[in-house]
Amino acid sequence: MSNTHEFSEAEFDDFLDSLPEIDPPPEMKDKVFSSLDAEAEVVEMPRRRWRAFVAVPAAAAVVIAGVVLWIPHQGGEDAGEGNTVVAESSGEESMHHIMEADDLIQGKADASGARLDIVSSASMGKSGAMVDGQPELKEGMGAQVWAISEDKTMTSAGVIGQDPHDGVWMPFESNAVKVMVTEEPAAGSAEPTGRTLVEVRLS
Repeated sequence: MSNTHEFSEAEFDDFLDSLPEIDPPPEMKDKVFSSLDAEAEVVEMPRRRWRAFVAVPAAAAVVIAGVVLWIPHQGGEDAGEGNTVVAESSGEESMHHIMEADDLIQGKADASGARLDIVSSASMGKSGAMVDGQPELKEGMGAQVWAISEDKTMTSAGVIGQDPHDGVWMPFESNAVKVMVTEEPAAGSAEPTGRTLVEVRLS
């Protein structure tokens, strides 16, 4: 014979309601609250270190005066940082090559806003001008550059248009000792016909 008795849910609720309310002993309350008041251990998580990167375009920036390349440094303590390398253009190389000559002669000229840095070497048989800026002339006109050699031979090096120029190399046919710039039609002239904008003797 089993001693167990199954109660219905209603009977069990009535049973719980019939039980008297009993307060827990004071020492139990003190123990619970003292454990809650205890200082909790604070665990500091390691901070993530962030490095600022400068966005660099994937394509190399190409300018007239040179080519700028961004080459990331590989490995080492400075990994992630980049080095900027400027490669010379062929025009700059030509100019610097002439400037290394022992018999270098040079001069500077301003042709109504177009600035010319001129170099020449007789031993190399080379000369040219680095052009910056733009000439301010009448519409349809340009600044034509004439290179004059020691034997008075004059040749046209080209016409500087009125668009902006930044480090544009203008090579001459041979070594020059004098340079003259005149105002000519944008298509150029076979010989000087317009007003002289500037004339400089190299030294």
